[in-house]
Amino acid sequence: MRMFADFEPRLVGQLLSNTVVKWRGVRLHLHAESPEEVVLELLNRRIPWEQRESVLRYPDGEQRSHPTLSFVAGDTSIDLIVLPVHGKRNPPLSALTERPERGLDLHGVRQLLDSGD
Repeated sequence: MRMFADFEPRLVGQLLSNTVVKWRGVRLHLHAESPEEVVLELLNRRIPWEQRESVLRYPDGEQRSHPTLSFVAGDTSIDLIVLPVHGKRNPPLSALTERPERGLDLHGVRQLLDSGD
């Protein structure tokens, strides 16, 4: 998450629930003016990625498509879902809970890890 700190990453998805399935990997919501900003970061770090689109639902009932940049780190698949900067106050809904998926920032992830000791 530190690698993408400029994009205010939020850990979302199964890692925050008790339904972890190893093959699903890690999902981060990143906020950027354009997906090209995140692509440039991946290029600068020489991380090969694949791009696809993720369709997410929102509290207003709308579905929106967002660029998703995927790569593998070790044995873990990472999905970076690029959301608009202005969308921080209106996160998409979680597919599991149907509630806004606010996720955890780096500080929240550290607290979560520390509580597991």
